[in-house]
Amino acid sequence: MTTLRLIPLPIHSALELLVGLLLGMAPFALGMSTAAAFAGVIAGVLVVGLALQSLDAGTGNDSINLGAHLAADQGVTLGLAAAATILAAAGDARAAVLFAAAAVAQLALILVTRYSAR
Repeated sequence: MTTLRLIPLPIHSALELLVGLLLGMAPFALGMSTAAAFAGVIAGVLVVGLALQSLDAGTGNDSINLGAHLAADQGVTLGLAAAATILAAAGDARAAVLFAAAAVAQLALILVTRYSAR
């Protein structure tokens, strides 16, 4: 499983920042419902905050423990998948696809990130 750990945490944070920004803007750009826009902005802010918080992880002044960042990534992924399920059940298929895609992107980041200070 460790052979898949290809990218370091700073690259992970940059990609996570991109996912969060896209998640916050996409509902407006795609003309989604108010609920999808609200959920997208909230989820996007959480993902961006997590990405920014981990930028100096592994240095002398850690803002977040690496294990805590992994746990937070897993929680965000689970939350995005739950939001996709709820939006799909509510009949908002486009928003469900957006949140499912964001969950898959987060899961892919978790799988390929090397959570170490080196």
